[in-house]
Amino acid sequence: MKETHFDIIIVGSGVGGLSTLRYITESEIFKSKNVKIALISKSDLNITNTDWAQGGIAAVKSIQDNFEKHIEDTIIAGAHENDAYVVRKVIASGPSIMNDLIRWKIHLDKIDDEFDLVKEGGHSEARIWHWKDQTGHALQNCLLNDLNNQPEIKIFEHICIVQCQKDKEDVFHIQSISTKNEDLSEFTAPILILATGGIGCLYEKTTNQYISTCDGIAIANQLGATIQDFSYVQFHPTGLYHEGQVSFLISEALRGAGAELKNKYMESFMSGYDKRGSLAPRDVVSRAILAEMQKTSEPFVFLDTTLIPEDYFHTHFPFIIAHCKKKLNIDPSQNPIPVAPVQHYSCGGIKVDEHGETNIPGLFAVGEVACTGLHGANRLASNSLLEAVVFGKFISEKITKNYSYPTNKPKPFIFDAMKLKNLNRTKIQALMSKYASVVRSNEGMRMCLKELLEMQSSSTISESVNLEVVENNNLLQAAIILIKDAINKPSNKGTHYNVDLA
Repeated sequence: MKETHFDIIIVGSGVGGLSTLRYITESEIFKSKNVKIALISKSDLNITNTDWAQGGIAAVKSIQDNFEKHIEDTIIAGAHENDAYVVRKVIASGPSIMNDLIRWKIHLDKIDDEFDLVKEGGHSEARIWHWKDQTGHALQNCLLNDLNNQPEIKIFEHICIVQCQKDKEDVFHIQSISTKNEDLSEFTAPILILATGGIGCLYEKTTNQYISTCDGIAIANQLGATIQDFSYVQFHPTGLYHEGQVSFLISEALRGAGAELKNKYMESFMSGYDKRGSLAPRDVVSRAILAEMQKTSEPFVFLDTTLIPEDYFHTHFPFIIAHCKKKLNIDPSQNPIPVAPVQHYSCGGIKVDEHGETNIPGLFAVGEVACTGLHGANRLASNSLLEAVVFGKFISEKITKNYSYPTNKPKPFIFDAMKLKNLNRTKIQALMSKYASVVRSNEGMRMCLKELLEMQSSSTISESVNLEVVENNNLLQAAIILIKDAINKPSNKGTHYNVDLA
């Protein structure tokens, strides 16, 4: 087994991990002390949920907008479950963060040399910075730029963490597996930053990449880190419906540009559920769509995108147009799009403080895997990219100012024996999709937990360690944490809706 020691290990190559890395490389300690950093990616560096993000980055800029409005919108969307201090701190950091991204040469849309800010659901003002309908792709490329020109940074692609333990000298020992040849390796560092993204593979249908198997949640849980509000799972109301499948995201920005949700009779229905209509927060819209689908006995509703001016549509949403033409053979500027709710984002996760650090010293989390307190019970559209970059900066400031880096390599370490089970991923996904989705019930959640625990206790021990086995064990561990958290929620807030509490 190969051992590789670093000062800092970052796991994940999306916006959270890359932002943190970028800020660290700009610090004085990195430039003067030869700090060694490992960036570990489960697949290619650009295979991330960030790369698929369509909408944009929410940050105050315009004269008619202000921090107070953005704060209020965030807290309303989060059902007042947000950490008010963190909300203010993140939103107040927005303008400086955008200046950093512009300095790093991110591509953003402009009109007459002014940045083209748009409006999305839940926002009272147009404050979404974007590049067409592929903002995440632009951000990913911006953060990856010049990465290979940093000799102190070692990049490891196609590596998945299997387990992690901490020794008496406060060094993290990470056991990992190659996703290509299943070779085991060991990495060590006194500072570990988890930026492993979402939990989409817990569900049958998701907008997440195939690598989203709760790896960071499982590792944090192994180490004893607090997992908070994990049952606050956001379902995006408008996933493209095609032949019984829902995965591709139809951006919130379409509704911000004037598109309306309609039933199979082409009747607008959202005003009957919320005064904000089609621009209501995502949890409200998702439940309204499900109710309308039940009323009409249809597996989808329509997003009437023909209400958007055609020139504007083709300029701002070329990726969505191309995908609709490819999948449905329709031009959405001329035809409404069939949509249905789909798992999209985890609002809870590994609990961190205002610096991005967990209750385990030296262990940090950033991006979707973290629970910062910004989102509360429901994420406001386009706040996630802002949060990831902001907390990347906060983490960098903490570890470059307050941590010393030992020069001695850690002592030899023996890992605890792994007891991975042979598990059925399809069954886990079916249970979570049925009982831990947009609408939940006491009986359903208890039944789900019972079956998950039975699966955990009755499954046989795997004789081999391979990627599928590791991922499936991570998924089961996360599913149990999520459903237990959902059962213990005393009231309906945001994305958690229990019919027995209504």
